[in-house]
Amino acid sequence: MSRKPSSEPYLPHFPGDRATAPGALEEIGETAWQRFEELRHKQDRQFATTQPGQRAPDTGNRGFQATEPMPVQSAMPRPKPRAKTPLSLDEVLLVARRNNRACPMPAPWKALHALLAAQSQQGVRPPQPVDGPAWNAVSPMQKRLRLRDQLEWAESVGALAPVHAFLVALPEEDWLYF
Repeated sequence: MSRKPSSEPYLPHFPGDRATAPGALEEIGETAWQRFEELRHKQDRQFATTQPGQRAPDTGNRGFQATEPMPVQSAMPRPKPRAKTPLSLDEVLLVARRNNRACPMPAPWKALHALLAAQSQQGVRPPQPVDGPAWNAVSPMQKRLRLRDQLEWAESVGALAPVHAFLVALPEEDWLYF
Protein backbone atom coordinates (compact mmCIF):
# COMPACT_ATOMS: atom_id res chain seq x y z
CA MET A 1 0.00 0.00 0.00
CA SER A 2 1.84 3.00 -1.27
CA ARG A 3 1.18 6.65 -0.51
CA LYS A 4 1.76 9.51 -2.87
CA PRO A 5 4.62 11.77 -1.83
CA SER A 6 3.28 14.73 0.06
CA SER A 7 4.56 18.21 0.38
CA GLU A 8 5.23 17.55 4.07
CA PRO A 9 8.88 16.44 4.27
CA TYR A 10 8.71 15.39 7.93
CA LEU A 11 6.02 12.76 7.68
CA PRO A 12 7.27 9.24 8.46
CA HIS A 13 7.90 6.89 5.59
CA PHE A 14 6.25 3.49 5.36
CA PRO A 15 7.20 0.32 3.44
CA GLY A 16 6.24 0.79 -0.19
CA ASP A 17 6.70 4.58 -0.17
CA ARG A 18 8.85 6.01 -2.94
CA ALA A 19 12.13 7.30 -1.68
CA THR A 20 12.95 10.83 -2.65
CA ALA A 21 16.43 12.22 -2.75
CA PRO A 22 17.13 15.83 -1.87
CA GLY A 23 18.01 18.01 -4.80
CA ALA A 24 21.60 19.13 -5.18
CA LEU A 25 22.40 22.71 -4.21
CA GLU A 26 24.62 24.34 -6.72
CA GLU A 27 26.02 27.79 -6.46
CA ILE A 28 27.65 29.37 -9.41
CA GLY A 29 29.78 32.46 -9.36
CA GLU A 30 32.02 34.42 -7.05
CA THR A 31 30.11 33.61 -3.82
CA ALA A 32 30.59 29.87 -4.34
CA TRP A 33 34.32 30.37 -4.75
CA GLN A 34 34.47 32.52 -1.62
CA ARG A 35 32.63 29.85 0.39
CA PHE A 36 35.04 27.19 -0.91
CA GLU A 37 38.05 29.29 0.16
CA GLU A 38 36.54 29.86 3.62
CA LEU A 39 36.00 26.14 4.13
CA ARG A 40 39.51 25.34 2.94
CA HIS A 41 41.01 27.90 5.35
CA LYS A 42 38.98 26.51 8.26
CA GLN A 43 40.24 23.05 7.48
CA ASP A 44 43.85 24.20 7.25
CA ARG A 45 43.62 26.00 10.61
CA GLN A 46 41.92 23.12 12.39
CA PHE A 47 45.02 21.75 14.15
CA ALA A 48 47.69 23.50 16.16
CA THR A 49 51.22 23.39 14.91
CA THR A 50 53.22 20.35 15.92
CA GLN A 51 55.84 20.85 18.61
CA PRO A 52 59.11 18.94 18.38
CA GLY A 53 59.42 16.20 20.99
CA GLN A 54 62.13 15.64 23.58
CA ARG A 55 65.04 13.60 22.34
CA ALA A 56 66.58 10.97 24.58
CA PRO A 57 70.22 11.42 25.52
CA ASP A 58 72.45 10.14 22.74
CA THR A 59 73.39 6.64 23.79
CA GLY A 60 74.04 5.30 20.33
CA ASN A 61 70.61 3.71 20.04
CA ARG A 62 69.01 6.45 17.92
CA GLY A 63 66.79 7.81 20.66
CA PHE A 64 65.16 4.57 21.75
CA GLN A 65 64.89 3.67 25.40
CA ALA A 66 66.91 0.73 26.69
CA THR A 67 64.99 -2.55 26.84
CA GLU A 68 64.89 -5.26 29.44
CA PRO A 69 66.16 -8.73 28.49
CA MET A 70 63.55 -11.42 28.02
CA PRO A 71 63.24 -13.94 30.85
CA VAL A 72 64.89 -17.30 30.38
CA GLN A 73 62.60 -19.86 28.69
CA SER A 74 63.08 -22.49 31.39
CA ALA A 75 61.62 -20.16 34.02
CA MET A 76 58.37 -19.85 32.08
CA PRO A 77 55.73 -22.52 32.68
CA ARG A 78 55.24 -24.86 29.75
CA PRO A 79 51.74 -25.24 28.38
CA LYS A 80 50.12 -28.60 28.99
CA PRO A 81 49.88 -30.81 25.90
CA ARG A 82 46.37 -31.10 24.55
CA ALA A 83 44.71 -34.42 25.11
CA LYS A 84 43.98 -36.33 21.92
CA THR A 85 40.33 -36.46 21.11
CA PRO A 86 38.84 -39.44 19.33
CA LEU A 87 38.22 -39.06 15.63
CA SER A 88 34.80 -37.93 14.56
CA LEU A 89 32.89 -39.01 11.48
CA ASP A 90 33.13 -35.44 10.16
CA GLU A 91 36.94 -35.53 10.23
CA VAL A 92 37.02 -38.79 8.27
CA LEU A 93 34.44 -37.46 5.80
CA LEU A 94 36.62 -34.39 5.25
CA VAL A 95 39.46 -36.65 4.16
CA ALA A 96 37.13 -38.64 1.90
CA ARG A 97 35.75 -35.49 0.23
CA ARG A 98 39.01 -33.52 -0.08
CA ASN A 99 39.72 -32.18 -3.59
CA ASN A 100 36.19 -33.18 -4.67
CA ARG A 101 36.80 -36.90 -4.22
CA ALA A 102 33.93 -39.30 -4.79
CA CYS A 103 35.36 -42.63 -3.59
CA PRO A 104 38.45 -44.84 -3.85
CA MET A 105 39.05 -46.69 -7.12
CA PRO A 106 37.84 -50.36 -7.14
CA ALA A 107 41.04 -52.11 -5.94
CA PRO A 108 41.72 -49.79 -2.96
CA TRP A 109 38.01 -49.77 -2.15
CA LYS A 110 38.05 -53.56 -1.88
CA ALA A 111 41.05 -53.28 0.46
CA LEU A 112 39.09 -50.77 2.58
CA HIS A 113 36.15 -53.18 2.67
CA ALA A 114 38.45 -55.98 3.82
CA LEU A 115 39.73 -53.69 6.59
CA LEU A 116 36.14 -52.98 7.62
CA ALA A 117 35.17 -56.66 7.47
CA ALA A 118 38.00 -57.46 9.89
CA GLN A 119 36.42 -54.98 12.34
CA SER A 120 32.92 -56.49 12.11
CA GLN A 121 31.33 -57.72 15.32
CA GLN A 122 28.64 -60.35 15.85
CA GLY A 123 28.30 -61.08 12.13
CA VAL A 124 27.21 -57.56 11.14
CA ARG A 125 28.90 -56.97 7.79
CA PRO A 126 29.87 -53.56 6.41
CA PRO A 127 28.17 -52.24 3.25
CA GLN A 128 29.67 -53.59 0.04
CA PRO A 129 31.71 -51.27 -2.21
CA VAL A 130 30.54 -50.53 -5.74
CA ASP A 131 32.51 -52.78 -8.09
CA GLY A 132 32.19 -55.04 -11.11
CA PRO A 133 29.60 -54.11 -13.74
CA ALA A 134 27.90 -51.68 -11.34
CA TRP A 135 31.03 -49.47 -11.33
CA ASN A 136 30.18 -48.01 -14.74
CA ALA A 137 26.41 -47.90 -14.12
CA VAL A 138 26.51 -45.96 -10.84
CA SER A 139 27.11 -42.21 -10.68
CA PRO A 140 30.00 -40.73 -8.66
CA MET A 141 27.47 -39.28 -6.20
CA GLN A 142 25.98 -42.71 -5.53
CA LYS A 143 29.52 -44.06 -5.01
CA ARG A 144 30.23 -41.26 -2.54
CA LEU A 145 27.03 -42.10 -0.68
CA ARG A 146 28.03 -45.77 -0.48
CA LEU A 147 31.43 -44.73 0.91
CA ARG A 148 29.61 -42.58 3.46
CA ASP A 149 27.51 -45.61 4.45
CA GLN A 150 30.74 -47.54 5.05
CA LEU A 151 32.23 -44.71 7.12
CA GLU A 152 29.06 -44.45 9.22
CA TRP A 153 29.22 -48.21 9.74
CA ALA A 154 32.87 -47.89 10.83
CA GLU A 155 31.85 -45.23 13.34
CA SER A 156 29.13 -47.49 14.75
CA VAL A 157 31.65 -50.28 15.46
CA GLY A 158 34.40 -47.93 16.70
CA ALA A 159 36.73 -48.45 13.74
CA LEU A 160 37.20 -44.88 12.52
CA ALA A 161 40.89 -44.66 13.42
CA PRO A 162 42.14 -47.43 11.08
CA VAL A 163 39.79 -46.25 8.31
CA HIS A 164 41.09 -42.68 8.69
CA ALA A 165 44.69 -43.91 8.52
CA PHE A 166 43.86 -45.95 5.41
CA LEU A 167 42.21 -43.02 3.61
CA VAL A 168 44.99 -40.56 4.51
CA ALA A 169 47.64 -42.94 3.18
CA LEU A 170 45.76 -43.52 -0.11
CA PRO A 171 47.57 -41.76 -3.01
CA GLU A 172 45.61 -39.23 -5.08
CA GLU A 173 45.67 -41.42 -8.19
CA ASP A 174 43.72 -44.09 -6.27
CA TRP A 175 40.67 -41.82 -5.93
CA LEU A 176 37.73 -41.24 -8.26
CA TYR A 177 36.82 -37.57 -8.60
CA PHE A 178 33.63 -35.79 -9.63
